[in-house]
Amino acid sequence: MEPFTRLTLKAFLAAVCSLKESLPESVQEKIRTVGETEEYDRLDAIARNCPQLKPSYVEARQALNRPSQERNKGGDFLPDETPDPFNTETDNLARDIEELKDMQELLDRIEAELRGRDGDESEVPETIKRVLGAEDCFAIARQLFPYRPLA
Repeated sequence: MEPFTRLTLKAFLAAVCSLKESLPESVQEKIRTVGETEEYDRLDAIARNCPQLKPSYVEARQALNRPSQERNKGGDFLPDETPDPFNTETDNLARDIEELKDMQELLDRIEAELRGRDGDESEVPETIKRVLGAEDCFAIARQLFPYRPLA
């Protein structure tokens, strides 16, 4: 399985698990078609064009891309030791990361499922195919990967 396909599958499943209700039938039909044809890269377009999926899909993609974006950040710049005498303002850099922790746990469970029991990462596991081929992928995904969003 290609790395982009793997990334798309993980983010898509995380987005489906974070929904509050099932998707419209037209979207479900597109997902079932992807499950039948095994053209998993099409899930990216489905998620980005579906208003229910897009916010959580984008959040999951960002969570998956975060380590690669932060790697070697600032490594090429020498620190500036000169003080800024007129700036008395303190930046508040604190963020609420509880929701990110929950999303990361969900992504880790999906990754474990994609890796499979025998460590074969070349094919999509039957459990994931079952989610994509189901009448209601939301219900099956929630059974496999329980997730309760904070909001």
